[in-house]
Amino acid sequence: MCGLLYWWQPEFFQHAYSIIERGDIAALAEYLRSFGAWGVLVTLALFVIMTFTIVFPFMILSGAAGIVYGLFWGTLLSWMGELIGALFMFVFARYFFRHAVEGWIAKSPYLKQVDDYSAANGFKALLIARLLPLAPSGIITAVAAISRISFYDFFWATFLGKLPPVVIKVLLGHDLVFAKENMTRLIFIIILVIAVYATLWWHKRKKKQNHEHR
Repeated sequence: MCGLLYWWQPEFFQHAYSIIERGDIAALAEYLRSFGAWGVLVTLALFVIMTFTIVFPFMILSGAAGIVYGLFWGTLLSWMGELIGALFMFVFARYFFRHAVEGWIAKSPYLKQVDDYSAANGFKALLIARLLPLAPSGIITAVAAISRISFYDFFWATFLGKLPPVVIKVLLGHDLVFAKENMTRLIFIIILVIAVYATLWWHKRKKKQNHEHR
């Protein structure tokens, strides 16, 4: 599907790619605004494309959506865009790549254990991964797709888990452009993100120390 979209409008995607590559949130917002009423569909298409490219942070597009459509509607649009992109990628990767790795998994006791864990506890593990504000969404989706997590668990973990980080990414991207007007909120969001990762690091370190002392 991504290839068909690119074939249909290569100039659009090349221009959008160049803006996203520069990380220019304000320029991307102006580009999305130039499509008028079609901007919503264009934004959703870009979310799908960015899910498959994996390398670009959603904050750039989410921030642009927040500028163009306002914080509420920009958040809703970003949430739906990330969800649709994740579902497309999950179905694609599950259909084309799951069977390719089954042989490797069967030969490795460790991979078999991880695979079994994903079937039994996939919802919890994916939900935690989705809640991380700056986690690489595309990579998480790809890993989930080749695991044994059910589509039902994948959908609901993604649906619920993506909303909090989407809110953070929309606010962060928006406020980076309008830093003078939103400096207090911007600082608070940055501190919140740092606190989340610092807590995870501390918890992992504490767990490792407890394991070593046994």
